[in-house]
Parts: sequence; C-alpha cells; structure tokens
Amino acid sequence: MGIVDKQLYSSFVPTAAKLVGTYNNQDIANIAWVYTVADVYAAPLFNDVFIKKCVKKEDGFEVEALRQLYQWHLWQTKEKSNPGLPTDLKER
Repeated sequence: MGIVDKQLYSSFVPTAAKLVGTYNNQDIANIAWVYTVADVYAAPLFNDVFIKKCVKKEDGFEVEALRQLYQWHLWQTKEKSNPGLPTDLKER
C-alpha cells in the first residue's frame, strides 16, 4: 500500500458522519472498509449512529459487504479496543 494521508481522511469524517443516515448498505460497508485499510481512526463517524444503521440494514447486506464490515469489526476490536459490531451482525 502507498502512503496514506491520514489528515485528508480525517478531514472527511465530519461530513461523512452527517451523511450516515443517507448511506445504503454498500456505502456503509465501503466507508468502514476504507477507513480500516487506511488505518485511520474516526470515532465521530463510527459511533452508535453508525452501529444502529448497520443493525437496521442488517438483512440487506450482500456477502462482500458483510466481509468488509467484518474486517472493520476486527480492526475496531483488535487495533482500537472498541466493541465493533453487535454479536448478531458479526456472526453473519
């Protein structure tokens, strides 16, 4: 992987957090995966609102999106010591 501009990723967090309510399932998975791969911690984005949105849309995630969310979950729990996804969703 090339050089990651963490400041650039961080600059998107406030806007991305405001838009969480408009994201479809793939948007949710993509944003989680992108920040995971870049290793940019974004607590204001990955908060209770984000988790609730994941749970609300749980049945609509394609397999690839679930894989992306699981990678985000692992990153949150292992690298950032956060709870990540609820048990029901991470076990799908």
